Amino acid sequence: MIVLFIRARLENVAKITLPLGHTYTLTVKDSTGEDTRQGVTVTSSHEEELPGSKGTANFALKWARDSKHVASLNVKEIEKELKVKSKEKIKGYYTAEDEGSFVGIVAFECRGMDVTGWQPKDGFIVESTSGARFEDVDLSEKEWMEYDEKLGESIGIYDLEYKLQGVKV
Repeated sequence: MIVLFIRARLENVAKITLPLGHTYTLTVKDSTGEDTRQGVTVTSSHEEELPGSKGTANFALKWARDSKHVASLNVKEIEKELKVKSKEKIKGYYTAEDEGSFVGIVAFECRGMDVTGWQPKDGFIVESTSGARFEDVDLSEKEWMEYDEKLGESIGIYDLEYKLQGVKV
């Protein structure tokens, strides 16, 4: 499993989540070669049959046209905290208590490919410390600011960072 971990500075933000079925924009690499594909979009709500198999995947491709092997990827949305041996948390959301730490928000099960990059886009759900909810937040600029009427103050997400890391679950 390759887990997407995020870290950010938060101002009056209690929680950042992504909805189930969110579309992730990734860079993937052939796990046995140098071939890469950028801008690949994957979502758990899309399934395709794998040729020559009874299985399905959220995304599949052949690295070479004449290849008999199909590389595949499945999105594993995290609905409850996963217990892993590393010190990082994998829980599917990021909170004010997590500030300064990397937290896993989604996992990708890959066969024949590795996830090497992520491009944050829109679709994030942000909950402020007052309980106000902001939907379809765009973090493509790695920063976001808004005014919370209930709180009477600005809220924001700054310096969004990510890392992709292989994890044994």
